[in-house]
Amino acid sequence: MITKTNWKGEQAVLLSTDTASAVILPKRGGKIASFYNKKENFEFLFQNPKFGYSDASIGDSFEDFEACGFDDAFPTLIAETVMIDGNPVHYPDHGEIWSAPFDLTMHEEEAVLNYQSNLLGYTYQKQFQLSDQTLHGSWRIENQSDIAFPYLWAFHCLSVYRKNMQILFPKGTEKIMNGLLSKRLGYPGAIYDFPEDTPLGIGYDFTRVPQPESESYEKYFVWGKVREGRIGYRFPNEQTAIQIQYDPQIFPYLGFWVTAGGFRGDYNCALEPMTSFYDSVANAEKSATLRFLNPGESIHFDIDITFLDTEND
Repeated sequence: MITKTNWKGEQAVLLSTDTASAVILPKRGGKIASFYNKKENFEFLFQNPKFGYSDASIGDSFEDFEACGFDDAFPTLIAETVMIDGNPVHYPDHGEIWSAPFDLTMHEEEAVLNYQSNLLGYTYQKQFQLSDQTLHGSWRIENQSDIAFPYLWAFHCLSVYRKNMQILFPKGTEKIMNGLLSKRLGYPGAIYDFPEDTPLGIGYDFTRVPQPESESYEKYFVWGKVREGRIGYRFPNEQTAIQIQYDPQIFPYLGFWVTAGGFRGDYNCALEPMTSFYDSVANAEKSATLRFLNPGESIHFDIDITFLDTEND
């Protein structure tokens, strides 16, 4: 079932089956505001702590607004100025998409959202279907300008926080790189063994979130390319798990963000598959992983998010 609805004062689209539901906000970047497991009465996505949403304009700072739900980070994650055809172009904080108004078309079982960029001249389309307990998303981004531009796409999907949750990294993960100055992980760039190591002489399990009393926030990355496109979370108390599937050839790099009260008092986390290493065009250029979208070129990809019963995950 697909219907129009109201979500915290916003015009929204509701996708619903007997076992799950998803809510999309077309005018808020096509944000997925909710992905809900009806069987376990469990909301997967971190929720807006306010009743409503503030009006953001393209170029605004992401942290000044409601960091919640599932947004697309494109063409960057960190605000930066890049050179395109010899001219400086400012890429907004967390990209252009999260604050962009999308046009909505509803089909019998599918929501289609479209946006035309004024910044770089690309078209951006995403389509969502809900089948049983799987939210299936398909993306198409096409450069309709006559100039190539550098880009990074990141899966910015904020999960709820549970102190006993488990982070399911891809099989084959061996090393972790710290991304932020941290009282628990030390300086950016430090490399540690996965799944456990002793940064700063203290044991750390990278598959677990910091405890709530730590009032910390951290970001770290799988060191090197991932070997498979299957990640997720296990929630023991809710007797469910989340599986996220994607093409590791398109998203060969993976970050993980967590705030246990340290950032704005929020408690959430996010596995972040991304096209380049890591978080910005500048970093991608340094790591020789930068990608360009050439004139007339398009990229296509699919991402599935599925609720699993823990005995079947």
